[in-house]
Amino acid sequence: MVVTAAYRREMDCRPALDVGAGEGADAIWLAERGWQVTASDISANALARVSAEADRRRLVIDTLCGDTNDLDVFPSESFDLVSLQYSSFLRTPDQRGLRNLLSAVAPGGTLLVVGHDLTPFLGPFDVSTQTRMFDPGAYVGVEEIAAALQEADDWTIEVQEIRNRPSGAASTHHVSDVVLRAKKRAR
Repeated sequence: MVVTAAYRREMDCRPALDVGAGEGADAIWLAERGWQVTASDISANALARVSAEADRRRLVIDTLCGDTNDLDVFPSESFDLVSLQYSSFLRTPDQRGLRNLLSAVAPGGTLLVVGHDLTPFLGPFDVSTQTRMFDPGAYVGVEEIAAALQEADDWTIEVQEIRNRPSGAASTHHVSDVVLRAKKRAR
């Protein structure tokens, strides 16, 4: 099924936000299933690729270029689904990115976050045989998002677990993922 702008208006499709969309595989998947998708990323080049692929498939995907930590980067309480898949944003003292992410979810909407299980990489390591490409502590992780949801009174965590990747999954460094799905209570 090709989901065009006219179809979206006619069917009153539910809005979804793909945060850290990259080149848009998840955004395209959602759009093909009838979601009204906004793909958000810090890279204008990646979003241009999302748009080109959406055009090629005759899909409508809105793009939003910005950093999750920007002021008012997402329309507040606008999305029935906010999806953050293997993406990251820097931790800031004021937790702006985390607040932006959570406030983008409409009442009654769902937040879906999937990330790499970094537990094996948090312990000590031998610098003569191993390097660390980034500091996981500098980024907001799934655990920090879950903690913020647990502190808030308008969220219910439905799933929070570590799942092993299926055999044959394309990864040599990460063998498990952290999955978090939460529902924002309707007012």
